[in-house]
Amino acid sequence: MYEVALGYMVGSAASLLLFRTWIKERIVEGTLDMLIQEDYVRSWIDDDGVVQLSKLDEDIMDREISDEVWEKFEQALNELKEENEESEEDDTP
Repeated sequence: MYEVALGYMVGSAASLLLFRTWIKERIVEGTLDMLIQEDYVRSWIDDDGVVQLSKLDEDIMDREISDEVWEKFEQALNELKEENEESEEDDTP
């Protein structure tokens, strides 16, 4: 009689622990998937096949880009465009 009660208690405890672990894994997995889909977290697979996670810095995203940086960016784009046009002209027979 005691064996049946002991077996029932051990089985119930094991079931609860397994269910708790399964629920935690599902919650964490679902939360991470949602954060990745909403672009709050970036993910990639490194050379070893491990998924790496990176949180986006909101401070960096909220900063405005100065006019000086935009001017340098436009100059670099214009230089690349000119180089590309020159290389296309040189390739024609």
